[in-house]
Amino acid sequence: MNNLFTYIEAIKSNNEKLRIIDKVEKDLSYCDQGMTVNSTEVLFYFSNGVTLKYCVEFDETLQLSEVCPECWISYEVMDSSTVKITPIRKSFISQCQEVFWLKTQKCRNSQ
Repeated sequence: MNNLFTYIEAIKSNNEKLRIIDKVEKDLSYCDQGMTVNSTEVLFYFSNGVTLKYCVEFDETLQLSEVCPECWISYEVMDSSTVKITPIRKSFISQCQEVFWLKTQKCRNSQ
């Protein structure tokens, strides 16, 4: 379990192989030039000692007509002293990009 994908999948699907023992969530939303920017940071603590930080940020002014509106998503390994995880960080500019990457990684790991 040394692939970042495995930990992201565990967060998204409550995977039994990797158990999340704690989760600390912070709302970091702010106002910038009259526009609300929603920002959240979540630390996930896994039973094997790994800590993963998830951040997501998006503007309130997202256009409903956009198929896949822009947002900023990142995952970063904060502590992995028990396991070497690669990549240590992964970022996306939309949920569509994140979903596509997860699908390709799932196919790659199932082979």
